[in-house]
Amino acid sequence: MSCLKPYTGQENKVNDIPLRVESLFKRFPGKQGIGTVHAVSDLSFTVNSGEITGFIGHNGAGKTTTIKCILGLLRPSSGSVSLWGHSPGSFEARKRIGYVPENPDYDQSFSPLEYLTMFASMRGISGNKKDWYALLDRVGLAGWEKNGIKQFSKGMRQRMSLALALQSKPDLLIMDEPAGGLDPIARKQFREIITRENQRGASVLLSSHILSEVEMICHRAVMLSRGKLVSQGSMAELLGSEKEYHLTSVLNGKRSTVTVSEGALQKKIDSLRDTGAEITAVEQVMKTLEEVYLKADGGEKQ
Repeated sequence: MSCLKPYTGQENKVNDIPLRVESLFKRFPGKQGIGTVHAVSDLSFTVNSGEITGFIGHNGAGKTTTIKCILGLLRPSSGSVSLWGHSPGSFEARKRIGYVPENPDYDQSFSPLEYLTMFASMRGISGNKKDWYALLDRVGLAGWEKNGIKQFSKGMRQRMSLALALQSKPDLLIMDEPAGGLDPIARKQFREIITRENQRGASVLLSSHILSEVEMICHRAVMLSRGKLVSQGSMAELLGSEKEYHLTSVLNGKRSTVTVSEGALQKKIDSLRDTGAEITAVEQVMKTLEEVYLKADGGEKQ
C-alpha cells in the first residue's frame, strides 16, 4: 500500500494554482500542407497545490502536445496555460518546474555527474559534488556517476532524467511516461520517489500508460481521447461512479450471484426475500481505472 498523503483540496489558494489549462487548442498543418490536424481541442483542467494528477490517454491522444504547451515548447493555437499565474516558458515558472521527458536526447559523451554539474551552473542551483552523488544514488545510478551515457539503457536514461528534474527541488513535477523502459522494481522505486516528492510539497502531473500505477498514487486523473477531454475527477469519483454490487443469495440450497446497480439494489433484495431466498453477501464491484477510461473513451465527455 502507498503511504500517499490524502489530498483534501484545502491546500489550494486562488492565486497559487500550480497549473491551469483553459480551453486549450493546438492545431498543426496536415500532411503536405493539406487540411488541419487537431491535436488538442478545448482542453481545460487544473493541477492544484499538493496534488498528484494522472494524465492518461491512448497514443496520439494529445498528452505530449499538451505537456509541450505547458512547458512553453509549443505555442497554443488558442486558449491559455498558466503556472502560478505566469506564462509558460517564463523564468518565474521554469525555475519551479522539474521535467522528465519521455524520450530524452542526451549528448552521449557526457556522464550523469557532468550533466548535473552543468545543469546546476546553468540554472543557478546550489549544491556540490557530494549532493549530486547522493541524488544519483537516490534514483538508482550509484556506481554510474562518471560513466558515459552511451553505455546507458533507456531505463537508466530515465533515471538520469529524474535526477535532473529533482535537482532543483521543484514545486511542480511534470513527467511524460517516466516509467518507460523500467522494470517492475524500478517502477516501484519511481513511485516511491514521486510519493516522497509529493509529501515534500511538490505537485505532480504524471502522464502514463500504466493505469494501475496512476490508480495507485494519484489523487485525480484527467482523461484524453483524440485530443479531447473525456473525463476527469478524483480517483474516488472516477472509480466509484455508477456503483454496482454483487448480490449473493441462497434458495433451496442453491447459491446464485447477480450484479445489480446501486439504484436497483434494494428492490432486488426485496424481491429475492419475497421468494424465500436468504441474502448471504452484498459486495461492491470495484472498477479499475482502465475500465473507467475505456468506457469514457467510447462515451461522452463528462
